[in-house]
Amino acid sequence: MFKKIIFLLLTTTSLIAQSEKDSASIDPKYLEDQIYFGLTYNIFSNTPDEFVQDGFAYGFSAGFIKDVPFNKQRNIGLGIGFGYTFNTYIQNLVITQTSINQKWKAISYPDTYTIKTNSIELPIEFRWRTSTLEKYKFWRIYTGINISYTLNSKAIGLNVDELIELTDVLELERLQYAYTIAAGYGTWNFYMNYSLAPFFRKNSTIKSESLKMNTFRLGLMIYFL
Repeated sequence: MFKKIIFLLLTTTSLIAQSEKDSASIDPKYLEDQIYFGLTYNIFSNTPDEFVQDGFAYGFSAGFIKDVPFNKQRNIGLGIGFGYTFNTYIQNLVITQTSINQKWKAISYPDTYTIKTNSIELPIEFRWRTSTLEKYKFWRIYTGINISYTLNSKAIGLNVDELIELTDVLELERLQYAYTIAAGYGTWNFYMNYSLAPFFRKNSTIKSESLKMNTFRLGLMIYFL
């Protein structure tokens, strides 16, 4: 199913992109990079000593960005968008809510624990590029913030021989905001997304110490149109 979605997205956007290029030759008010597609490898930063990540955690994102040029050359501008992102996170910490003061407490398990999330996102980018009306391969640096909200989540793991399976993982911080940068030439661009909000709830602890893990996503970003 995942491969079919990627194939359909790439095919559709390629056809649209070709149509846009044909019309750009007669329209000087062209726009760039309004559909995005990204693949990332997901890890954590600010992890405690008990933390273990064992496995390949990946993410997928796609959406539309409205390109708003600031100058006549149309190579400096702003991008404001809306999209969807699916992410997996593999680690060994399970968060449970205690009955005392309704606080959240981290418990370390010996085996891996995979969390999957479905989120909507709002990317806001300051954009610089070397594109022209006739030039479709160019250098770009896009940097800004990405605000996301987790719609639903699921977690699967093993504690010795016991299967752990949860839906709607309440211990996650649903509202996330991250610093992002995309830079490259042509189709393939380096992409980084560093969360500025904790992954787990803000009052989560492990061994009485505050747990402030952040997500760190590295990968590739493809822009169309």
